[in-house]
Amino acid sequence: MKRRVLIILMICLVLPVFGQNKKMEDKEIKEINLNTESLEGRAKAGVALGYPSGLVFGYRLANYLEINALVGSFYDGFTLGGNMMFTLVDVMIKDQPFPLSAGPQLYVNLGDDFNMSALGIVRWEYDFKEVPLNLYIEGGPGLSFMDGIDFVWSSALGVRYVF
Repeated sequence: MKRRVLIILMICLVLPVFGQNKKMEDKEIKEINLNTESLEGRAKAGVALGYPSGLVFGYRLANYLEINALVGSFYDGFTLGGNMMFTLVDVMIKDQPFPLSAGPQLYVNLGDDFNMSALGIVRWEYDFKEVPLNLYIEGGPGLSFMDGIDFVWSSALGVRYVF
């Protein structure tokens, strides 16, 4: 019985497409142009693997300051996070800059237990010249608070597309 109902439903969905085929004409498809000139080289989006893992977005406000956001997973829940990274120095290796940055980071972990963490993070990154990709490794200590104060550590490896 279920099979018959499924076959009749499929016939009802497919027949109108074939019946309309002769009447269909090419119609103009509207275009939406997104202007990304203000983002050129400033915005980065990608993924981070580590504690925590998730989707990351960064925006460079100035040559020495970048803000970042993370939406991801924690051991048993969902994590929202953000940081401000201040570029300390550009380490030059074979005429390629590897920026070294540091800054505060805040995570809010929503899961079985509500938890917040404040950390001090150090990041070392590299921007490829040939392709618009950014790689980074970051880590640092901090404190987790809400149900008492605990020591925490954060570390991640990330890859981001540079707009």
